Amino acid sequence: MQLTRRNALKTFGTVAAASVLGAPTVLRAEDSAVLTVSTWGGITEDSIRKYVQPGFEKLTGATLAFDIGGQGARYNKLLAQRANPPADVFFSTDEAVVTGTRAGVLTPATKKNLPNFADLQPWANTLKSDDDAHVGGVPYSLIACALAYNPELVKTAPTSWEDLWKPEFAGKIDFASPVNSLMPAFVIMAAELAGGSATNVDPGFAKLATLKPAKLSVFWTDWAPLNKTGDVLVATEFDYYLEAMKDQKYAIDYVYPKEKAIASLEYASVVKGTKKQDLAEAFLNLLIDPKVQEGVAEQTYQGPTNAKANLSEKIAARCAYGPRVQQLRFFDPVVFADNRPAWTERLNLEVVPAWGAR
Repeated sequence: MQLTRRNALKTFGTVAAASVLGAPTVLRAEDSAVLTVSTWGGITEDSIRKYVQPGFEKLTGATLAFDIGGQGARYNKLLAQRANPPADVFFSTDEAVVTGTRAGVLTPATKKNLPNFADLQPWANTLKSDDDAHVGGVPYSLIACALAYNPELVKTAPTSWEDLWKPEFAGKIDFASPVNSLMPAFVIMAAELAGGSATNVDPGFAKLATLKPAKLSVFWTDWAPLNKTGDVLVATEFDYYLEAMKDQKYAIDYVYPKEKAIASLEYASVVKGTKKQDLAEAFLNLLIDPKVQEGVAEQTYQGPTNAKANLSEKIAARCAYGPRVQQLRFFDPVVFADNRPAWTERLNLEVVPAWGAR
């Protein structure tokens, strides 16, 4: 039978976990149904395949297909092919959900079809909805941008974002590229360090221009070789990437600075124009199932957003989870979306030429 809101999603919240654990198929879609998920590759794709795909396919009878790439490239594909969307579900930051909804390439999901949404942590939903019946997407994981350092070469661990400007780190820094998802946060943080604010960012641009980075990066592999050679001593990077670097025996450690690390919520949203909204919402609901989130956290070190997810002490110590969340600062994605074009232009004109970084 065809999967509908009435016969599928009403039941989905009570059977999702059982389906993941191997219970018989409860709901069926048409055998030819394929849900295409636009997401990052690497550990994100791997965790979807391992923890979400089996339960989704067993529950619905539909299959998953993947459109893999960086967020920017995948988003541009949605814009270019909006008349015939290349995907049904889009993975992104919360800012991209705001931008995509404004651009008409993402569409809200119906909250009643997402029973697991009610169990999300109070801090998890950074998106404001126009009504109580819909949500812009589901926040499925929490990561944080921290201050990383090489403990073999840096004897006194940094404690503040201000430490990036220490003379001993000049020319030995990896810093977020202007196209990095969190660059607006760094503009605001630099402004505050220099006496400005989110509404007075001129001091921030002036302060950033005095930074001396050796490398600008989007992904941790951009600067990882320089960690091995000692050419990068400190870096701004996501905690879950740094934990993966530890597993790969890099000389790396990190701190959440005293001004707080930068929280980043990863979202999954429904693509506007999809003919499979029911399946897309079923997928979103499973993505925030507590058992699924526990598995994803164990594999990727991404913090769960469902309050019912319980991590082992070992994994909890390596995720943005529990008491560690109090050390994170959450920014309004609307502020990022409103200011990114102008701030990116200023960075490229006023700041990057002063850096001379690779």
